[in-house]
This record gives sequence, structure tokens and C-alpha cells, in this order.
Amino acid sequence: MDLEQLKKLMEKERRELNRMATLHGLRDERVLDKSSRLDRIMDKYLHTKRAINGDNQAHP
Repeated sequence: MDLEQLKKLMEKERRELNRMATLHGLRDERVLDKSSRLDRIMDKYLHTKRAINGDNQAHP
């Protein structure tokens, strides 16, 4: 998955998380699961971005 796809997925998951938190509350297990999923996507985004930036710095 490229950075743009990950960014769009993060935005989608964030919207869903906000909607779920409003409906079910912040301590609901489904909300916590969605939050964990968003965290994993964000980690993947940052890892991918660092890898790309590292490649760009290695090849000026």
C-alpha cells in the first residue's frame, strides 16, 4: 500500500472511530478495537514514509 492509500485509509478509519465513539462511548470494546486498528495503520504509514524518505536521502 502506498502513502496516499494509507492516508485515505487513516481518514476513513478516523471518521468511523469518531462515529463509533459518539454512538457507543469511548470505553466500548468496539471503539477500542477500532482505535487499535487506526494505530496500526498510522504506524504503517509512518514506517512507509520513513522508508521512502530514507531512500530519498540515500540517493540525492
